[in-house]
Amino acid sequence: MASFKKRGIILFVVLGIILIVGLLAVAILRIISSQSRLTHHQVTRIQAQYAAKAGIMYALDKLRLNDDAACWAASGSYTRYLCRSDTGTPPCTGACLVVEPWLPPTVNSVAINVSEPGTGLLGTRPVRATADFTYTPD
Repeated sequence: MASFKKRGIILFVVLGIILIVGLLAVAILRIISSQSRLTHHQVTRIQAQYAAKAGIMYALDKLRLNDDAACWAASGSYTRYLCRSDTGTPPCTGACLVVEPWLPPTVNSVAINVSEPGTGLLGTRPVRATADFTYTPD
């Protein structure tokens, strides 16, 4: 009779251990999954930021080489835009828009603001570039 009681207790102990191990496994898998998603979003965000920086450098070079005299004001401040396409909505519209389909897909537009002549270092014109980019997490 005593052996049947021991077998019953051992069965409950084994089931309890299996339950605890299962719960630990689920907790560990949830932590790993959460970390994986977080890392993926971080990497995607960093890629979008670097694509925007690359878009700015590309836009500066593209606008430097685009010698459309009507768009480069001799005096005063002005802004030029580089976009993937002429969308017809600001800022991606107008005669002085530079259309560049090779911009990274996350970069919507790049604005190049050129300041008044002589307001920069040693009488130069300061140039400020900003990129409007979209980070879309998966």
